[in-house]
Amino acid sequence: MLTDLPWVSGSLARATLVHDWRRFLPAILSVAFAGVLMLVQLGLLTGMFGTVTVLVDSIPAQLWVTAPATRSVDETADIPVSLAALIRSDPDILASDVLSLRDASWRSADGQRVAVTLVALSAEAGAPVCPEPMRTQCPMLASPGSVAVDRSEADKLGAVPGASAEIDGHRVRVVALSDGMRSIGTTYVFTSRQTLDDLQAGDAQAADHTSFVLGRIAAGSDAGRVRDDLRKLLPRTTARVWTRAQLSRDSRHFWLRESGVGAGFLFSTTLGLLIAIVITSQCLRGVILGQLREYAVLRAMGIPTRRLALVVVEQAAWIGAVGTVVMWYVVIAVAALAQRCYVPFTLSRGGLLVAGGIGLATAIGSGLLALRGLYRVEPAELLR
Repeated sequence: MLTDLPWVSGSLARATLVHDWRRFLPAILSVAFAGVLMLVQLGLLTGMFGTVTVLVDSIPAQLWVTAPATRSVDETADIPVSLAALIRSDPDILASDVLSLRDASWRSADGQRVAVTLVALSAEAGAPVCPEPMRTQCPMLASPGSVAVDRSEADKLGAVPGASAEIDGHRVRVVALSDGMRSIGTTYVFTSRQTLDDLQAGDAQAADHTSFVLGRIAAGSDAGRVRDDLRKLLPRTTARVWTRAQLSRDSRHFWLRESGVGAGFLFSTTLGLLIAIVITSQCLRGVILGQLREYAVLRAMGIPTRRLALVVVEQAAWIGAVGTVVMWYVVIAVAALAQRCYVPFTLSRGGLLVAGGIGLATAIGSGLLALRGLYRVEPAELLR
């Protein structure tokens, strides 16, 4: 029986796609476009938030001590340096250190001024506050007056290794360029604690205060438990203790709520998906209407509408699958271009899979919507 032949569903769907690929191309591109739109926006959003928490995410210390009112890592307020010695009294703390952030004015050799944030690190490769991407640069900051900037900010600051500049009227020398330490909210200039003290020589209280106290815990210790122990040790009115993951997560959530970017991303993504669904549905509907005579012939041969519907649904699934593959290649190319241009862009495997699933579901859903034209086919009307 013809109704039992497998080519009526699977093979026919693939053969039609291959033979009439130009007819299906707009639908494939619409699925790919929707996924690219969603992933590019997601990549830019997560990349931007990643620059907000770049210090937290790149510094290996598992515990952070901040001012009690801190809601995000970019909201800094001074706390006593003596807290570093206090948290070392916990047996699970192997080492502690301080991390200071100070606003300053950068003046390049050509006279250009830029507002920057000084980040004072310990000039040791294994220090708890040395970021992972700067393991080779941290020891280079030991020399007084030495600074490092991220490569993506070098042109704006007029900074190259060996060049001189001024920070608040004090001469400094650029000794290195880092990678992956860009912040969207400010321009980081990395230096040592000693150099920062020299730059703040007129502030008598500066040496007694810092922005963060960081702790590195012993292997096998639970960061959450140690955090809770330190919260009992430190007065609530003086400081607040965070795990690294908690501070990073809460900082991103704070920016998501306060900046309004999250609502804009949700709106634009939803709009893009709706446009893709409409375009894909219309493309598939046009394809089906263009093939009504062929479907009428199959129905006249005794092929039930249910079997023909499977052909349409499988065509939609193939369109979604091919569109997803195209989307992945385009987004990977966009990510490479963004990295080359120093644009913050984060692409995760989970995001790729979710976007692919949405694209496939969009195509199949559009195919189901397009079935109305198939069910209205009357062979006698088309074969007269």
